[in-house]
Amino acid sequence: MTAQEQTAYGTEDIRPYAAVKDLEYQGQAAGFECYSIPMRPGLRPDSYDPVRAFLEDLVSYFTARLGCNHESFVQIGKPRDQAATRRFSENARKWIPETGLGVWPHRPAPRMWKTEDLEELDPTSGMTTLLHSLFRVTADANARLSAMTTMAGTGCGLQLISRTESAALLRDLKELFLGFIQDRVFRIFPWYVPLLEKAVLVEPIEPLAVNALRGISLYVRESPEDGGILILSAEPLAEIIAQLGCKQIEHGTTPKWKLGD
Repeated sequence: MTAQEQTAYGTEDIRPYAAVKDLEYQGQAAGFECYSIPMRPGLRPDSYDPVRAFLEDLVSYFTARLGCNHESFVQIGKPRDQAATRRFSENARKWIPETGLGVWPHRPAPRMWKTEDLEELDPTSGMTTLLHSLFRVTADANARLSAMTTMAGTGCGLQLISRTESAALLRDLKELFLGFIQDRVFRIFPWYVPLLEKAVLVEPIEPLAVNALRGISLYVRESPEDGGILILSAEPLAEIIAQLGCKQIEHGTTPKWKLGD
């Protein structure tokens, strides 16, 4: 966090402060453990400090201890606010972003609007987003971690952590999604990554979603659709979470932790 931001929320920022510290187990799906960090938007920036520290420790555990590779992405689009866009722009020179496409594997394949779509448009909901652009951080490992922590709380971050070498993982995902996407306008991107939300994990899970998760050890996405951060892990996380210093406050079938305690 910049000194300018610290000054802003220390003396002038009138947004509420509420430390985001809850981590909740959500069950299993497609061989992955599912966790969430409920996170309401619009809080003072330091409210997200526990999340920043936890995500950095978690991703670093997977890379340093388990030998995984980390790819960091930022999803900037119409639903995101101006503050997130400004924060991304201020750091883009350091992160060296490259544009690709995010794909919802449980929704219809991306395609251009047709006349019948406009005729059936619900005026109350408006037009859906056609293009879910993502920016891949192509700078070094420190820059990828920095992008993740800097954008935490904005609803824009997405992380892929895998034992597979990054180039191979992105190549496999591209091949998978090009078998799904038919509209040539959406077949021109250098890479494609899955956009996941809790709804995709409801049985029966779409085969495309299952295939998109192959090769991924840890998936982390700030999901405005779910009101927080979605974490999917192919590795059992309970022991790792304890090692990272989180305090378990509820046990049983749906355990919960407090970050940083």
